[in-house]
Amino acid sequence: MEVANDRIYIEKDCTFTFQGKTFEHGGAVVSPEYIIAYPGKDGILTDWHGKPIGTWHAVASWPVYSFIGSHMYQIEAVVDNIIYTGRGFGEGMIYKGKRKSSRP
Repeated sequence: MEVANDRIYIEKDCTFTFQGKTFEHGGAVVSPEYIIAYPGKDGILTDWHGKPIGTWHAVASWPVYSFIGSHMYQIEAVVDNIIYTGRGFGEGMIYKGKRKSSRP
């Protein structure tokens, strides 16, 4: 997958059927400016279908009171040599981030 030079990756066909009803999800989106993806096992960042698209690691965490999880994570992800920073509930959950600004 390549997103450099203003190219955008938008995952397609993210549907599933439950009790006879079909549901659709937006899937992963990767642009040079922002990302929506899924942290997987062993630091592998994936799209909604589980296809590896990059790497990730948590740089901080703190407890939260939520039915979704017990901790929120500050996550850095790398896709096509672009570093993104954002938050998510960790492995298997959605992660949303933006391109990390470089400092002089």
